[in-house]
Amino acid sequence: MAKRVKVYYDREMDTLDMWFDEPPKEGYSREIEDGVIIKYDSEARVVGIEILFLSKQKAVVKVIPDEIRAEFERVVNEFANTVKAIG
Repeated sequence: MAKRVKVYYDREMDTLDMWFDEPPKEGYSREIEDGVIIKYDSEARVVGIEILFLSKQKAVVKVIPDEIRAEFERVVNEFANTVKAIG
């Protein structure tokens, strides 16, 4: 069974958090571009991403690691379509 991606958007902070797995008990984060933070578990697997100032980010997809790019694009598109439907 595929895991569900969890997406959280904080409108006030304009921050998007996306988890591809459960947040690990131990792990680390690395800012790979200004305002784009990749979250890793203790075995260096990508488990999440945080994008600060989402509405101001340009071409974020270019800096996303290859191993999560397709899933990231799919989830962001679904999220955007949901927001459009609500708004």
